[in-house]
Amino acid sequence: MSDAFTKALSVALEQTSPVMRNDRPVVSRPDELYSLYTDSDESARRTQARFTWDMYRGDQLRYLTRLPGESAADFLRRPHKQFLNITRVVIDVLSQLYRRPVERNIDADANLAKRIQRVWDRNPLDRLLLGLDRLTRLQGVAGVRVSYEEGEVRFWPWPAHRLIVLPDFDRPDTPAAVIAFTAGDGSVAHVWSGSRVSTVAGGRILTEQEHGLGRVPFAFVHDSLPVDGFWTEGRGHSVAYANAEFNAKLSELAHTVAMQGFGVMEIVNPDPAQQIAIGPARAIAFTVSGNEPFGVNFKSPNAPIRDLIEDLEFLLRTLLRTQRIPESLLSVNVGANVSGVSVLAQQSPVLEDRVERRQVFRSFEQDLLDVTRAVLREHEGVSGEAVVQVNYPEPQLEQNASERVSVDDWRLRHGMTTPWEIMRRDDPDAYPAVEDAKQAWLANREDHHA
Repeated sequence: MSDAFTKALSVALEQTSPVMRNDRPVVSRPDELYSLYTDSDESARRTQARFTWDMYRGDQLRYLTRLPGESAADFLRRPHKQFLNITRVVIDVLSQLYRRPVERNIDADANLAKRIQRVWDRNPLDRLLLGLDRLTRLQGVAGVRVSYEEGEVRFWPWPAHRLIVLPDFDRPDTPAAVIAFTAGDGSVAHVWSGSRVSTVAGGRILTEQEHGLGRVPFAFVHDSLPVDGFWTEGRGHSVAYANAEFNAKLSELAHTVAMQGFGVMEIVNPDPAQQIAIGPARAIAFTVSGNEPFGVNFKSPNAPIRDLIEDLEFLLRTLLRTQRIPESLLSVNVGANVSGVSVLAQQSPVLEDRVERRQVFRSFEQDLLDVTRAVLREHEGVSGEAVVQVNYPEPQLEQNASERVSVDDWRLRHGMTTPWEIMRRDDPDAYPAVEDAKQAWLANREDHHA
């Protein structure tokens, strides 16, 4: 039994015990969560990763801070709490690499290539990797576990808040052992090494056995190059805290508008013998003598609503600017007189990020293929080498109709595309493959000539 597996098993027993288990963070204020983080504290890292995941999926009211002097009971009774999921907007806008279908070619013998293709057909790879790209940007590291169930290979995405990784001593980006906590209260975990697997529940070992995979059945992708350990920081680390601050200010604005945003009626010296009734068909009677003041006044409190709105706008613009997100990507219509050149210039940070992202996920897809081959070799005896070649589609920039026709015509005249490729690009649901679009184009041309 390896030292890494023994250590990982000890950590899993401790983490799944009823005394240590905690499905939700003890603190909910973002500043307290931030102060928890240390490089050596694995529980604090998972707590922060869970915080970013909650913020992304919309469970943001959990982390809304209280007003100054507001008690916990008053906070629960406060009716005006609002939030905007900026974290999801930022992560989803940047994760564009797998939004359109990706072309993959397998360099392997016919039997192995056919078996791998069946694995890809049963596991929607583009959808899986689109979600994994988002997870990686959010938490810094994400993984896919490859399992074998009922004669088929399955891919399971795994977020960082449900993983503990013991890295290899010589290669910090390579796991020597992995502890994977199942969804739920964290009472069940699977411990993997390159040769053994164990199931732990409630602080007790349920099963333990050897496997012949020769590696941990996980493929990991990092948001940035790991140079100081296995875990790296994702965009969610900074975006989620800014999002929580934005939500606090937005809730303060809603509370201010509800409590101080409207004029208040002031009745001066009403008749004490009459009951005050206010309404469109009712009048207030005044019985006064001498020079005593009387009447009805409306006073408007000096609520800083405009300042709060300007503060929110400044915070949102600053957040998007620091994340290098152009305004054109957040709107369907970027302007009637905006040219394609200006849109390209605005989107250059996202395009540069996309170039780096392709390099990251090309190597990840090969690693995922290697894990798949190891699982097939263990359970079906399928052997052989395999290399995947990935062709990512070019991004579609915002263009008006005339610019798009001009670009398509130029590409056709110079032999850079074909009419059926344009047909499939404009309607991918009607033409699942390029050959289908070509047959439809040939049929349309024959009908036209006839």
